[in-house]
Amino acid sequence: MPNRRFTFIDLFAGIGGFKIGLSNNGGDCIGFSEINQDAINTYCENFQVSPSLNLGDITKIKELPPHDFLTAGVPCQSWSIAGKNLGFNDDRGQLWNDTIYLLQQSQPKVFIFENVKGLVDPRNQDALSYILN
Repeated sequence: MPNRRFTFIDLFAGIGGFKIGLSNNGGDCIGFSEINQDAINTYCENFQVSPSLNLGDITKIKELPPHDFLTAGVPCQSWSIAGKNLGFNDDRGQLWNDTIYLLQQSQPKVFIFENVKGLVDPRNQDALSYILN
């Protein structure tokens, strides 16, 4: 099997779960977005990358560089039974809008959005339909 190479951007990167899987399968991370300083430090240390690779706060990103693959692990507290179930009424729930904007702006070949199972709960049906549309 040929060694296929692709580029990716890792939004809401945390400590790099998506990065591990994609890098191990031919991916080259050209940028990540994370605001938690402990997660940024861990990500950079674990992968020996410069903090300058961090694109920063997703709400301030207006354009992504060209890439093949986009990942986003949008915060889940807005939709989780462990959270307050505020959905889009929680500031973290609004981060879906920023994520969708960047997806539409960049038009990668592939994307993966990961979230909590509460998002598909019947109480969040309208929100899920909005996200999918």
